[in-house]
Amino acid sequence: MFDAIVTLLQSVLQAFHGVTQNYVMAIVLLTIAIKLVLHPLTRKQLGSMKAMQALAPQMEVLRRKYKEDPKQLNVEVMNLYRANKVNPLGGCLPLLLQLPVLYALFALLRKPGLFGGETLFGLPLEAQPWPVQVILDHPLLILIPVLSGLTTYYQQKMSITDPQQAKMFIFMPIMIAWFSTQFPLGLSVYWISSTVAYIVEYFIVVGPPRPVKVAPPRQPAAATKTKRRPGGGDDR
Repeated sequence: MFDAIVTLLQSVLQAFHGVTQNYVMAIVLLTIAIKLVLHPLTRKQLGSMKAMQALAPQMEVLRRKYKEDPKQLNVEVMNLYRANKVNPLGGCLPLLLQLPVLYALFALLRKPGLFGGETLFGLPLEAQPWPVQVILDHPLLILIPVLSGLTTYYQQKMSITDPQQAKMFIFMPIMIAWFSTQFPLGLSVYWISSTVAYIVEYFIVVGPPRPVKVAPPRQPAAATKTKRRPGGGDDR
């Protein structure tokens, strides 16, 4: 079945190349086509994400309230999910269903000789890793890792609203930028166009990202003011 998906994707890629006579444009069009086909699943995934983001302020309040009692925190979080009819795993199934197609596309774009020697900024689309001398001779190639890192950074910034999770993934854009110089250039073209397409889908389904607003922690109650008697003593 996996090979059949790869063959189908290759046929579609070649069809787009027949129209555009350019493999970079063909990859972009193939990416858009895949996104359109998988959009119902992505929409469901993003809808679940939107519901989770709406609960983020209440989640933060619960974390602070039960920070010394993890067991009770889990109970309260599940009660919050049930009360709002939110499934925390609702975004996982759509993502799992997309994985075979994404893996097949990854395998396709790494096929030797797929692009017939076509180049971008002087580097063959199937080159891996990038020769240092080619990068020095064609400085515009630096745009590829920069765009890979920036698009990944923005995708994370708008979709990860939990500050703790954001800290865990802080190095991801740097890693993606580095990986883009180690894998075929055609794969980086797919990554950039796919990430941009996801950002567009996010804006359509979820809307512009908004910072999570959390109520400030409660201040300890002020000490009871002592009253002074006319003679100067304290009235306790």
